[in-house]
Amino acid sequence: MKILVTGGAGFIGSHLADRLIREGHSLVAVDDLSTGKAQNVSALGSNDNFTFVQGSILDQELIYELVNETDGCIHLGAALGVKRILDFPYTSFIANTQGTENVVLAAAKFKKRVFIASTSETYRDWE
Repeated sequence: MKILVTGGAGFIGSHLADRLIREGHSLVAVDDLSTGKAQNVSALGSNDNFTFVQGSILDQELIYELVNETDGCIHLGAALGVKRILDFPYTSFIANTQGTENVVLAAAKFKKRVFIASTSETYRDWE
């Protein structure tokens, strides 16, 4: 399968990318690098089954293009981190809601499956 991973240069996204490539899948990782790091996926850069796209889930045209070119999407892209959310509540809200909406609408339009996951803010102990 050719899979799109949003947030693909983040901690979880990059480990997922490694695993999917090892399992024989083709992978497109998109990340705006606001919290993800290009170095997290740099080792995959020479793999013919891996493509990294620096871009935003808020870029509807880009997301539609990437979803259309893949068999499905694992959506991990989001604004994260308590400090970021508290410092930039509106932009964080827009990234998380409109970004997810872009992914879901693209998946619906092209009849692709999408898996949406929540990560650090779900399980972290904030005390």
